[in-house]
Amino acid sequence: MRLRDRMAMRAAETPFIPGVVERSLTLDGVRRSYLILDDARPGTKAPVVILLHGGGGNGGTMISRWQAKAHAEGLILVAPNGMGQKAKAGTWNAGGCCGEAMTSGSDDVHFIGALIDQMSRSADVDANRIFVAGLSNGGMLAHRVAIAMPERLAGVAIVAGAMFGGEPAPRAPVPILIMHGMKDQVVGFNGGMSPTRFVARAQSKPFKPVSYAANFWRKADGCTALPNIVTQGDVTTEVSGNCRAGSEVRVYRLASANHGWPGATDGMAPALERNRYDAISATDVIWDFFKAHPRDPRP
Repeated sequence: MRLRDRMAMRAAETPFIPGVVERSLTLDGVRRSYLILDDARPGTKAPVVILLHGGGGNGGTMISRWQAKAHAEGLILVAPNGMGQKAKAGTWNAGGCCGEAMTSGSDDVHFIGALIDQMSRSADVDANRIFVAGLSNGGMLAHRVAIAMPERLAGVAIVAGAMFGGEPAPRAPVPILIMHGMKDQVVGFNGGMSPTRFVARAQSKPFKPVSYAANFWRKADGCTALPNIVTQGDVTTEVSGNCRAGSEVRVYRLASANHGWPGATDGMAPALERNRYDAISATDVIWDFFKAHPRDPRP
């Protein structure tokens, strides 16, 4: 049975976003849920973008800002839900953060890997164009997923996320995009414990600065050229090329941006939402990056 047919059987189960259906799988006795929006064009194998919401959010908050892009580009969006006592307010275990997912030891990397397994088996999916994009706590998990399974991903984007130090080197290079506001008061650009008190209470380790993550991935991807740095208005872009296997590390420093998804206001827990930032659209920039980096087929 094709993915679209299986989804149609469950269409009535997710009424809050038109065209989105909810599905679940069970891992180690735990039911994990996720949302799918299938805008694949008939007769084609579609790219898949796995969207990881921020702490206190849910899959629907990520799909809402990618809906138009999915329709325009023929994408399949997969938006898993984090762990939490409240159905629409989940967190991810990113090692040093956050909340219930971290304290319970939720194996969220395994969950995302299982989703990739499931999507890769579908006749509708181009297994060489599976991407991951994460926001905040979801961006922290995106780093972990990229390290754990780089050979399965065509590209990974992290918005307002962080690393914690001590990460192992990934087995293979993977294109990485990092986007972060320099005035972020939730996940600080320069690292440390969160300036937002309840977020700091959800941490077990301080955040590493954005520069740490950028240098980690430049080394992991074997980038030998110095970054090409261009500033246009509020946005500074650092592009590291000459990387292994055609990979690339691209960093966007947003001078006046706080915490959130640039180009959108929705999608954060209310206590974390900050002023809308429109100097750049995260969705547009990330998709352009992903589109330029299909994974080379492996034998």
